Amino acid sequence: MLEIREVTAMHGRGRRARRVLAPTSLRIHAGESVAVVGRSGAGKSTLADIVLGLRPAADGGVAVSGEPWCGPSHRPERRRRRLVQGVPQDPAASFAPRSTVRRSIEQALRRLTGAAGGDAEAMIRRAAELAHLDLGLLDRRPAELSGGQAQRAAIARALAVEPAVLVADEPTSALDPETALSVSTALLAGVEAARIGMLLVTHDPELAARCSRTTTIVAPPAP
Repeated sequence: MLEIREVTAMHGRGRRARRVLAPTSLRIHAGESVAVVGRSGAGKSTLADIVLGLRPAADGGVAVSGEPWCGPSHRPERRRRRLVQGVPQDPAASFAPRSTVRRSIEQALRRLTGAAGGDAEAMIRRAAELAHLDLGLLDRRPAELSGGQAQRAAIARALAVEPAVLVADEPTSALDPETALSVSTALLAGVEAARIGMLLVTHDPELAARCSRTTTIVAPPAP
């Protein structure tokens, strides 16, 4: 479970500091996908970055599976980082260009879980199936994949380490409508099957409507 408690964010320091995320609270249970919507500049991606541990919160805190995850004074411990995984907007750029998809996922598994050999291969195959990724694509490099295939590969990599929470920031915005529908279907089904909570940032009302529920982020008042 992911619990976000009165989290805020600031940009800048001192007198020039301004709030870029109003106090936000949210709870996401296992197998539940929550769409985060709102106008541009409301702080949706900022919230995603905080949950991923990429930037600190100004106030409030985040807990994962009942334990503190991050807040104003701390970020996730390296040994626990597998618990929250991200699905990027530009998946191809998130893979090493000279490595195959399989190799990239193997490296993530070894780094975050210690799995190798037959155990790692079993985890990779299960994740590929959850992401609706053809097993034959595992031995291709990023440049050899279409946009939809690359996004499925990124989803598989995230699912392979068996996280508690998935954070997807506009995961289909770079895809054509048909591919976006196919990829989002795989993403939502994979999250539900793996019993993972997902925070999904999107501007797509149709995608938001397919999630378990929707929460709206409102931009903080102007100073």
